[in-house]
Amino acid sequence: MKKPLISLHLMQSLPPASIEIGTPVYDLSNGLIAQLDATDQALLLRRAKKVVLNVGDVLSSSDASTSHIYFPLSGAIALFVGKQGKATPVGLAVGLVGAEGAAGLQAALGFGAGNLKMLVQSAGQAYVVDAAAAQRLVNRRRTILLQFARYLWTVFDNMAVLASRPYTQDIKIRLAHWLLLSAQRCAPAPLMLTHAQIAHMLGVRRASISIAAREMKLKRYISYSRGHIALLNVPALQALAKIVV
Repeated sequence: MKKPLISLHLMQSLPPASIEIGTPVYDLSNGLIAQLDATDQALLLRRAKKVVLNVGDVLSSSDASTSHIYFPLSGAIALFVGKQGKATPVGLAVGLVGAEGAAGLQAALGFGAGNLKMLVQSAGQAYVVDAAAAQRLVNRRRTILLQFARYLWTVFDNMAVLASRPYTQDIKIRLAHWLLLSAQRCAPAPLMLTHAQIAHMLGVRRASISIAAREMKLKRYISYSRGHIALLNVPALQALAKIVV
């Protein structure tokens, strides 16, 4: 059996839940937070605030003076490598974080953003925690440190795979993979992406995405209209993306 090109089982988002500690009621829709025990959840979320993620927001970059960690409850955040263009960054997305995990988590271990920008691909909500507060917390709580370190290793492994795809696969394969990954990260919400957004994430021309998407639409792999994308034949997309499940 071929090795998966990306771990589709990467800490799937858990069903929405909540935990009440005294007066506050915390949303546990984030899979990484849900894996912590109740004490660690409360310690982390007392330091968090809930924010809205808007499409196109730049949450962090290498030149930021302060850093934060985002635990999405919905929507998706792209980990983007590139340079600032006239209006938007130009480059390539090497990761996508949804309600299964966290973006900027390396800050809890004392590391900066490096060459990564965190860009909101799909709108939603997230808990945000100041990096300094998170770093103090993981220094006190080994159980939190262990969960964060395990998640980060999986993220970095998948980033290496995504970074290699432009050199080994054509646009149709990369588009199929990105649609599957985006749908997974945003589930159960519907997938909202324009051809321009996808082209931006994959670092290709919009026309190339439109041609590949039209071919998939004619084969009834997907349907799309006004930014709404539906995956009609997931097994066919998985075969095209060369993903083993």
